[in-house]
Amino acid sequence: MFTLRKTLILAENQRAYLMRNKQFERFIPQGKHQFWDLKNEITFEIFDINTIYYSEKLAKSRVKQHPEIAEQLHDWRIANDEVGLLYVNELLMGIVAPGERVFIWKDCGEVRLQRINIGKQIAVDPNLLTEIIRRNANNTATMIKTASTKVVQPIAEIEISRDQLGLLYLDGQLTSALKPGKYGFWRLNRDVQVKLYNAKTVTHEVSGQEILTKDRVSLRINLSANTCLFDAIRSAERVIDVNDFIYKSIQLALREAVGTRTLDELLQDKMFINETVRELVEQDLLAVGIKLERVGVKDIILPGEMKNILNQVVEAQKSAEANVIKRREETAATRSLHNTAKMMENNPTLMRLKELESLEKIAERVESIKVYGGLNGLLNNTLNLQTQKT
Repeated sequence: MFTLRKTLILAENQRAYLMRNKQFERFIPQGKHQFWDLKNEITFEIFDINTIYYSEKLAKSRVKQHPEIAEQLHDWRIANDEVGLLYVNELLMGIVAPGERVFIWKDCGEVRLQRINIGKQIAVDPNLLTEIIRRNANNTATMIKTASTKVVQPIAEIEISRDQLGLLYLDGQLTSALKPGKYGFWRLNRDVQVKLYNAKTVTHEVSGQEILTKDRVSLRINLSANTCLFDAIRSAERVIDVNDFIYKSIQLALREAVGTRTLDELLQDKMFINETVRELVEQDLLAVGIKLERVGVKDIILPGEMKNILNQVVEAQKSAEANVIKRREETAATRSLHNTAKMMENNPTLMRLKELESLEKIAERVESIKVYGGLNGLLNNTLNLQTQKT
């Protein structure tokens, strides 16, 4: 409804522009105001200074053309190699992007802007990083920027655990090694990446390797190796993928070790593969900052046919060894009997003892015995019985 007299009431956190025919006429502070509008030409633009930022589309031109507006605002320009930390009443409210111009309402509180040269100071001070995280200022929502500014998270937060090593890359260039801990790096105007490496001992399984021996026997071998990274920078400079390099180095060394020996040689010297693989791989790994702690063959699997043949060979060998032992024992027994006979031939007493021993064995199998003619008769009967059996 059209009225000749317009009333405007502004709260403590509000400010307004008096616009006549859509042109700025004057600034209106808080309070109650009345205006005559005979031709219905007056409108108002109302601002909430609690938003802190004066982000009106025509801000730059109006601040330049109207000193009355400029007096109400802080006008700060951030260099291309700087960021600004905006504090209101000593509380961090946001981060101003490089190259930005920001307008802040003076009446919103005690305002200050801290400038940081990110061209020289890439790392974020740990105390400042803690404050930024606590105030949830490390996100695109709190960035003070224009529409043309690339929207990125201002700080790259990096946490390296105690069993890791980190390498810092700035715009693709390796810059430094990082020890375990928490880090923050300004990522505005640059690409920040951190590559993490495992500093603990790592087990590598080289399994299911089908390899021909020198005598063309196909073996399937499973091998295990333990390695530890001690120089991450050297590894990054010389190797793209550390785990892939370790695997292929061990794999090629294993094939070389097996392919230069026959099956019999490998079975006779079971440590040959382990020692050869270590000898072939150890120096290559040390050259890229990796220590080979242990390497060993877990399994050597023969084809089914070869396994049967090998079992038959082993069985034949063991059977031959058993026959040799049997013949040796028979020879020893015959020799012992021969020696005993010669001793009894020349010694009647030994002959008599042997007779008594024979009598004792016969008596063990008899439940009762009747003796006629005394001991001599018994002995004569025993000798006659033995002679008849013979």
